[in-house]
Amino acid sequence: MRVGISSTVSTNVVSVAEKNYSLLFDGSNDEVDFTSTGFQAALVDGNFKLTGSVSIWARVNVTGSNGQMWDFAIDEDNRIQLQYKHGDDSFTGTYRAGGTNRTVNHNPSGTQEGDGNFHHIVVTWDRASENELKIYYDGSLRATQTLTATLTGDFDDTADSTLGQAGASGVEFLSGTSFNGNADYNGYLDDFAVYSDVLTASNVTTLYNSGKSNPSNVRTVGTLIAHWKFNEGTGNTVTDSKQGFVGTFGSTGNEPVFSEINAEE
Repeated sequence: MRVGISSTVSTNVVSVAEKNYSLLFDGSNDEVDFTSTGFQAALVDGNFKLTGSVSIWARVNVTGSNGQMWDFAIDEDNRIQLQYKHGDDSFTGTYRAGGTNRTVNHNPSGTQEGDGNFHHIVVTWDRASENELKIYYDGSLRATQTLTATLTGDFDDTADSTLGQAGASGVEFLSGTSFNGNADYNGYLDDFAVYSDVLTASNVTTLYNSGKSNPSNVRTVGTLIAHWKFNEGTGNTVTDSKQGFVGTFGSTGNEPVFSEINAEE
């Protein structure tokens, strides 16, 4: 007989809290492939090349090189991406149209590499009205750049979708090798949200202040296309919590791993 456990069986269903994880990239060819043409269609329908926002939490490991964190690519000369730059310990958002880069850069005070903290980074772009590219870091606007051209082509279903390692074309996320030959990302990435509109400063502050502890706020700001929590914890796929877009990890040796070290800690 077990002491302290009631013999009465309850008919109520008890919900178990979702356990939180992040994805850990080791800086060596880790990737996740997105094969859902539905996701690319959602980007086209949302005029993503004209307006959009990407929110992510990142914890950079000690590394001696740059690392591409995410990359949306129509082709080599038309893409939007976020990189960590080792040389000046900074984050750089790029809107590359017709082979010409427009960038926003933030060099935080202190050292990002190995500081043991997750930081919230949001990049927004607007070619529909304001013609601006912006980067936010830990809830605050850090840099703004004027946009002078629009991406050529579109994110249609002829493009490949990958998470972890970038190529010359395709919709690519949380990417390793960048279009200009920089190194693979080394560190943790968590709570990745993609929007078809331009988040406001107030929206970004809401996301930052709520952290990952209240992921429902991801749905209350902006027009959400997809939200990957990375809370599967096992297996070789990750699934968007809004529309079910699935990403599949790379082959053995080229896959990130789930980690219990996450942005909610």
